Amino acid sequence: MGAPLVHVAFGHDAAGRARTARGVVAIGQRAVGGVAIGILAAGLVSFGVVSVGAFSLGVVSVALVAGGANAFGPLAIGVVAVGYEVGGVATLGWKVLFSVAG
Repeated sequence: MGAPLVHVAFGHDAAGRARTARGVVAIGQRAVGGVAIGILAAGLVSFGVVSVGAFSLGVVSVALVAGGANAFGPLAIGVVAVGYEVGGVATLGWKVLFSVAG
């Protein structure tokens, strides 16, 4: 399909922009792929400071199943959790699984 199985990319290209890792498994400052690991990560499963995907874990996480400091999604678990089913310290959701602050 044109995407490498594993792509690792760090640093900057000739134009001075941050390189983006793209692959089934992508690792780098910016990562896009099936499994993405990076500062900015987007993929089916993503881990990063800012992560977007079906399942994601990070400081800011947006996903169907999200976990991290700030989690947004239908199922969100984090310090600040916003979604349908939520759990964490400060929660905003339809169904609260658990919460420290009411």
